[in-house]
Amino acid sequence: MTHMTTRMRSRSRMSAGFLALALLALTAAPGAAQPNLGSLMREKLDRAQQLFEAVVLARFPAVGRHAGELLRISEESTWMAAPTTAYVQHAAEFQEAARDLRAAAEARDMEEVSTAYMTLVSSCVQCHRQLRGAARAERIPGGGSRLREFLASVDSSP
Repeated sequence: MTHMTTRMRSRSRMSAGFLALALLALTAAPGAAQPNLGSLMREKLDRAQQLFEAVVLARFPAVGRHAGELLRISEESTWMAAPTTAYVQHAAEFQEAARDLRAAAEARDMEEVSTAYMTLVSSCVQCHRQLRGAARAERIPGGGSRLREFLASVDSSP
């Protein structure tokens, strides 16, 4: 197990705690203006596509920059689509992978860049799979309408 993997687990737990607090703040203010989830997710997808190019071409400064932007977007708690435990875990995994990508890019370690990138992509796929399943079953009390809005905006994207 690498030092980066151990750091990843530790930061993942801290991220999950932070996200849980952010979830409480988000659900405590139901009358607050709702963010445009579709545009934030589109920005996240655009950055992820730019990150893919940088990873494939081993452009380490760009990998670090795009990973940092993805982390920034993810840390904005207002974009959370569904207040579920699974979502919090997926978001924590995503953030940890983005941090690891940045660190690996700074170290110019292509093996670690590749591993962190795969973890990041996997967290996206798993989260979207879980959210779609939850939306179809409508098992998210209080979060259903925001989740449906989010999924409609993502599903209608090219």
